[in-house]
Amino acid sequence: MTDSASLETAIEVVNLSKQYRRGPLANDNVSLRVAPGELFSLLGPNGAGKTTLVRQVTGELMPSGGEVRVFGIDVIKRPREARQLLGIVPQEAGLFGRLTLQQHLTYFGRIRGLSGQVLRSRVQELIRELNLEEHRHKEAMDLSGGLKRKLLVGIAMLGQPRAVILDEPTTGLDPLSRREVWDLIRRCQHQGAAVLLTTHYMEEAEHLSERVGIMSQGRLVDMGTVEELHARIGNRYKLTYTLSGSGYPNERTTIYGRTTDELHVRIAELGLEEYDIAKTNLEDIYLELTRRPLTSEVGDDALVS
Repeated sequence: MTDSASLETAIEVVNLSKQYRRGPLANDNVSLRVAPGELFSLLGPNGAGKTTLVRQVTGELMPSGGEVRVFGIDVIKRPREARQLLGIVPQEAGLFGRLTLQQHLTYFGRIRGLSGQVLRSRVQELIRELNLEEHRHKEAMDLSGGLKRKLLVGIAMLGQPRAVILDEPTTGLDPLSRREVWDLIRRCQHQGAAVLLTTHYMEEAEHLSERVGIMSQGRLVDMGTVEELHARIGNRYKLTYTLSGSGYPNERTTIYGRTTDELHVRIAELGLEEYDIAKTNLEDIYLELTRRPLTSEVGDDALVS
């Protein structure tokens, strides 16, 4: 992200809340900013409030309070104008069952204002970058869930949007396909687009993000670079080991500590011979900041259809 880009805000969320009628407070006073050329990840399990938040950013869902702006455009008051600047991959989206993969890209490219050789070149470029050549003539009804996700990513990138909203874009993808999508997201970002991505994959957030926001129960608990988040928690390291034998459950155990010296004291006390010491990762940070396992939350995202 360049210094000049950082002076402009691409996506701005201010004190955003969403209270469902006869339902939960899905988002609770959330504020964040994403600059052009920045990739910001919202990390949290299903039900943490990520999908509700991005649906409000895209104008699909009306907030109960707060403001959302895309390059200064008020999303609540001018949703169509704001959406013209966005490429969007929703968590769930329907495709046209009888249209082929290539026909989908061509159709949505025309909606984005592309035509002629420019459109044909862009469609072929995305098919190649997402490794979809052998599937280009398959109808959407015959595509696997993973291929449908890749197609949705391609559709979002068609018009080279100024900002991209990606809600769990790699769910259901195999490791190779996930990397291909990561590469495309990175190229989009390096061309100056702001990227707001939701994920519950630790590796994805660490690999892609300049900054990470940690969500739990509708609240943005903390945000910063991975190193900044590490610096704000007490436990910087973890000791993992297995005690086996009579009276032990033979289960993997993890102990956290502020320093490696602290963990070596525990190793001596336990008489361990086999163990691993590592820096805490984003999942460990999430656990310390929220006191909740990253896979445990269910709630508002499941309620949103």
